Amino acid sequence: MRERRFKNLSVRQHAILITMLLVLAVTLTVLWNFVLAHDYAQLKELAVAGSFHTWFIVLGTALFLAIIVLSTILGIQLIWSVRRSQRQSNFLASVSHELNSPLTSIKLFAQTLRQPNLSPENQVGFASKILVDTDRLSRIIANIVRAAEVDRVGEELSVAPGEVEFRAYLAEFVEDAKAVHAGEVDLTLTGDEVCVEIDPLMFRQVLDNLIDNAVRYCRKRPAQVELRVVPFGASTELQVIDQGIGIPGDMLENIFERFYRIEEGKPQPEGRRGMGIGLNIVRSIVRSHGGTVGARSRGPGEGAVIWIRIPTVERAVVQA
Repeated sequence: MRERRFKNLSVRQHAILITMLLVLAVTLTVLWNFVLAHDYAQLKELAVAGSFHTWFIVLGTALFLAIIVLSTILGIQLIWSVRRSQRQSNFLASVSHELNSPLTSIKLFAQTLRQPNLSPENQVGFASKILVDTDRLSRIIANIVRAAEVDRVGEELSVAPGEVEFRAYLAEFVEDAKAVHAGEVDLTLTGDEVCVEIDPLMFRQVLDNLIDNAVRYCRKRPAQVELRVVPFGASTELQVIDQGIGIPGDMLENIFERFYRIEEGKPQPEGRRGMGIGLNIVRSIVRSHGGTVGARSRGPGEGAVIWIRIPTVERAVVQA
């Protein structure tokens, strides 16, 4: 029972215990050196007499300093491990919810399709909803598989890039996304045509995760999302602009970390529950393409922009 209580301590409680340990060690060191300084004359006589050695003082002080340094390092590692463990626990709970939701929907509509005297219109409608939930389930599984790949090989994923007309590629994605997120997103595309070198299948997962994220954190339906293609020096910047709940400034650096969620430690509305791996996968795939990714937001309630920069392919001019 005591072991279980210790494991269930929060990050803050672990930090308090470690701080107390460090304070005790520092206090003991200070008191010891104070006593040595106060009784220096007597200690010097002992050292001359041969029953006391000055090196003992130096060695003892060094050992105490080593204990303080090592305790600090171990404390930081412990807090990091506890926080990661808590995020993994949240991840498992989120995975269960994310998988159960479409499976329950699929089962319900499949059972309804077995009902007699069901009109052809309803049959088509229910079958369409089953396909939508199946696509959603496929994306969830793809994210879990990709996260496992990142754990195995790191962020240098194996890609098969090819030259792609980027705007045409995005236009095709927009049409597919509107069908998948029917009634949930109002998706627009702006910008000129450019040529980039990407793995079309893998980069599709980047776009799926970004749109899913924008829809999840929107304030109302349908979510207003714009894909904007902008030249950026020798690169092309893709901006995914939403009008959602926004991102606090102190969290912008963390949202691409594994298992990190904006509402960490807070009650989460059902519509905004996530697994905390989508943006981390986005970063891994973009980096594997030689690109960079980031985010900006004016704050809570002001929407957000997730930007991706990938190298632009310069085409040679063919002269007659």
